[in-house]
Amino acid sequence: MAKLKGPGGGALFIKSHPKSQHLYSDTPLNPDAAVSQSVAVFDIKNLDKGYTVLPIAEWAGLKDDGAKRVVQPEFNKAGDEVWFAVWSAKNKESALVVVDDKTLKLKAVIKDPRLITPTGHFNIYNTQHDVY
Repeated sequence: MAKLKGPGGGALFIKSHPKSQHLYSDTPLNPDAAVSQSVAVFDIKNLDKGYTVLPIAEWAGLKDDGAKRVVQPEFNKAGDEVWFAVWSAKNKESALVVVDDKTLKLKAVIKDPRLITPTGHFNIYNTQHDVY
């Protein structure tokens, strides 16, 4: 059994996928904005090397000030994309950020006034078939 040390307390979700070599951990409850607005990514094949930090909230490019907490990594069915919610207060802009799992690079940002604190985005296929 391995014990991983992340960037700090306040984690809610960890996620991986059978087709991915990565394990993602959010920390939206951490009081440090730099930590709560990013995610830690571990290489499952080399856990000793530590983690890579992805600046998800920065990539979202939200104009409003506020918490911009990054939460809930969720893979697509193919296991090659990871979606993150970047949520702020109900009267502030929020977004979904899509990351390429192979390269750990930004793939897309989804913004819409109807996205209000967008937590709870689940891949129904993965949930129904226990793909984790």
